[in-house]
Amino acid sequence: MLDPYPSPVVAPAHQAGNILRAWVCRDEAALQKEFAKGLDLCSAPHVLPLEEENLELLKAVVARLNECPAVLNAEPADPAVRLCISLLMHLAGQAY
Repeated sequence: MLDPYPSPVVAPAHQAGNILRAWVCRDEAALQKEFAKGLDLCSAPHVLPLEEENLELLKAVVARLNECPAVLNAEPADPAVRLCISLLMHLAGQAY
């Protein structure tokens, strides 16, 4: 089976993008699925320092968003949600 990500450093960035797409589509089931994929990705063994840093960021953001009840219905002004989305956007931007 082919690895869906071209390099391990890009994997967290792509996963952040997947989470953002589910967020924008306001698809609760897809968002929960992407959260689970993100946490699975973070639990796999990694060796590159940049990869570890990006995975820790992804893990922290996903864990925080996953704790929010009805995260898709959270107020846009909620500082925690806004910060998490900004961090996901920053991380997703590293794929390019």
